[in-house]
Amino acid sequence: MKNILIMGIGRAGKTTLSKMIKNKYNSYNLIHSDSLKWAMIRAKNEEEYYIKNIDKQKEFEHGEYFQRTLLELYKSLIRNDKEGYGYILESGQLQPKIVKEMIDFNNTIVLCLGLGNLTAEDMTKQCIKYDTKESWTYSLSKDYLLEHAKDWYNCNEMLKKECPKYGIRYIDTSTDREKILSEILEKLFI
Repeated sequence: MKNILIMGIGRAGKTTLSKMIKNKYNSYNLIHSDSLKWAMIRAKNEEEYYIKNIDKQKEFEHGEYFQRTLLELYKSLIRNDKEGYGYILESGQLQPKIVKEMIDFNNTIVLCLGLGNLTAEDMTKQCIKYDTKESWTYSLSKDYLLEHAKDWYNCNEMLKKECPKYGIRYIDTSTDREKILSEILEKLFI
């Protein structure tokens, strides 16, 4: 089976799609980039600092060092996958240029989920709509979410522009998300 890398912005359906794939093709190993992020932060005993300083947390996870470390781990796991179960990497921190540079597109399906032409305000509504108790955004105020949504908007605009340039499929999940994710799942290996 091919490995799968799902990148994109918050509330575009990355985690939902990765779980759908895992449920349908249960041999896959699933990696959430946030797990590595928090492992690296906890290893330095800085969890409390990064929880209180979300801007610094975002700076760390969107930095080139973290992205390259994440992709090196992913590549290492793939190389050592002797049984061929395959890996799904789900990440909201990756830049298309770095993905193209580091990932073998012949061996990996790379998808980017975005929110099309939504405004920051619409992205805030989308975030609230799909929030769960496990979401880091769950207990945040609407005003605070709107501040983050401004960053999501800028990231979304960059992904729409950069993904095609690097041969990465950008998929708009801003409307009828469940249907779009189901269609991706059905066509994944066709």
